[in-house]
Amino acid sequence: MRKLAIVLVALLAPATAGAQDFDFYAHGPYRPGVPRPATLLGYEPGEFHTNYGNMLRVVDAIAAAASDRVRIFDYGRSLEGRPLRLVVVSDPQNLARLDEIRAAIRRLRDPRNTGRAQAAELTRSTPAIGWMNYANDGNETAAFEAAIQVAYQLAAGDDTMTRAILENVVTVINPAHNPESHERFVEWYNAFGVGDSSHSALEHDAPWGMSTNNNHYQIDLNRDALGITQRETRAIVAAHHEWSPQVFVDHHGQTTQFFMAPPVLPINPSLPKQQILRWTEVYGRGNGAAFDRYGWNYFVRDVFDLHYPGYWDSWPALNGAIGMTYETDGGGSRGYRWARDDGTEVTFRDGIAKHFTASLATLRTTAEHREELLRDYYEFFRSGMNEFAAGRPWKRFVVVPGADPERAAQLVEILLRNNVEVRVATDAFRARTAHDYLTGHTTRREFPAGSYIIDLAQPQARLVDALLAPDAELDPEFLERQHEKRALNARRGAKAAKERYEFYDITAWSLPLSFGVDACWLEDAGQVAAQPLSVEFDELAEPWRPPALTATRDVTQLPAALRSGIDGGVRGGRAGTAYVFRYDRNASARLAIALMKERFKVAVAAEPMHAGGSSYPRGTLVLRVNRNPETLHERIDALAERFGVPVDAIHTGYYAEGPTGRARRVSAPTPWSRCGPRVWPYWPAIR
Repeated sequence: MRKLAIVLVALLAPATAGAQDFDFYAHGPYRPGVPRPATLLGYEPGEFHTNYGNMLRVVDAIAAAASDRVRIFDYGRSLEGRPLRLVVVSDPQNLARLDEIRAAIRRLRDPRNTGRAQAAELTRSTPAIGWMNYANDGNETAAFEAAIQVAYQLAAGDDTMTRAILENVVTVINPAHNPESHERFVEWYNAFGVGDSSHSALEHDAPWGMSTNNNHYQIDLNRDALGITQRETRAIVAAHHEWSPQVFVDHHGQTTQFFMAPPVLPINPSLPKQQILRWTEVYGRGNGAAFDRYGWNYFVRDVFDLHYPGYWDSWPALNGAIGMTYETDGGGSRGYRWARDDGTEVTFRDGIAKHFTASLATLRTTAEHREELLRDYYEFFRSGMNEFAAGRPWKRFVVVPGADPERAAQLVEILLRNNVEVRVATDAFRARTAHDYLTGHTTRREFPAGSYIIDLAQPQARLVDALLAPDAELDPEFLERQHEKRALNARRGAKAAKERYEFYDITAWSLPLSFGVDACWLEDAGQVAAQPLSVEFDELAEPWRPPALTATRDVTQLPAALRSGIDGGVRGGRAGTAYVFRYDRNASARLAIALMKERFKVAVAAEPMHAGGSSYPRGTLVLRVNRNPETLHERIDALAERFGVPVDAIHTGYYAEGPTGRARRVSAPTPWSRCGPRVWPYWPAIR
């Protein structure tokens, strides 16, 4: 009977088959002077969540003890003011010539100035750059902890594998792409986590806002590489261009088991598909071999695609890197322990161990294929601006500032931040076959001076194509599979179980259409009179203010070179009757909100109206002089200039023919709450 009881206890006890007993220090020997993270923190990986300040403390200590291998670079500040840092680890000889290495990589990015023979010489003598990106979704916590362990391994390890990585690779570790998301979650979990694996346990049900993938403004940074709207994104984009890696891995969680490359279809049509599939196969086999050593489960070619350019695998891929997403199983909302459906458990330590192992396997593969990787990196840009550009129907894109020059300038700012070459027409020019984005019509057209010109035949051709092409094609075999599933689901009936479609997320994003600007693509790129548009972005010099004190976006936040043509302010002097402005641009909403925040009475035209000798559409915003304080005259002029909105001063309510029109009061946005966070403070994020 006693034996039976023992057997029953063994069967009923949750199993933790996985990486719970994983040895993070099996890749020794280690240099004794470099402190282990656990020694500094007082706990082993997976026993507690490390907050951002302690991570910085550990990394600083490792860098101080291994200064021959480690450099720390600030690359910006987060919205809440946390320093954004890169930990760069390599062989001392490589660190001594970092500027030379980055210059060599820049030469590989511009085939106009680097021929194939020169490129071959550079690939023989230049280490590859591998970027390991962690805590993009900061509440997927295993990635953050793995970054610390990877930094220690490279700084302290004296084994053959680590030395080979150091000699052949400059490793750039970004421990926390999204520190605010991470901090909210770990502070909450550390307060309530007890290691209960039950799905109903409190520790697996954080309040809304405490466990989200998003930054301070609840913006998902893993979609923001397209729009580059957030402070953290602007900083990492600039840092990426400074280092220009050949491999970029974005570490995430929590899937049922580990996901690693190759990706599933669809693949972005601007990418060299065969090159991407070949390299992700190489990395997948290298990672798979490392996981097979421990008997760990994983999957490939499912769920995670490489299509939308706003992800932090596809955006680096469109900049020449082998971009990959890795998804681990433990940690995050699953906490210290999580019961699987078969009775086994996955732990926080499991998730950390797998990200750690995949990171080292990826760096090892990079070291083994360094020269070939650099050759293909050069070829990515050479073929992009030659064979690829020649095969696309659009050879030039033209954006006209038009009725909303600020919106056009914001689109161009995105391109400039992407190292895309943009020119400004100094004279009007004509095109015989201009394809309009909004209507789809093809016409002869004259474009005015001041139009923005983006030619496809440039080093960033593939990224230009991805951002500006009117449509993003999907792989034919992928589409065929979805059509088959749709037909099968239709036959099954409304209440039957359905086949899951494989669209992961966003499938359309063309920037000219997204911004609603006046834009065309041209079939040829003939000579035009134009000047290059040059803007320097320095994210380290970007001033920081607490979010509650951050002003609403205005034209002064645009680079000076993009502000020309954005005219705002009152036209027609001091109004006697009213001030009116059209709701025809994004800035009009900002101006209206700013006026209401200052307690001015704003009304909206309920129908087309006539005033001051002009006609205005329905939706025009009106501020009556006799219903507002005297300060209106000064403030509306200042605010309209700040936001770049033309405002007309109206001196009489009488119009020669037709009705003047009626206006209704506009109410200020009411702060709305959901489990605590208020929407009103998010207004500064509105573009």
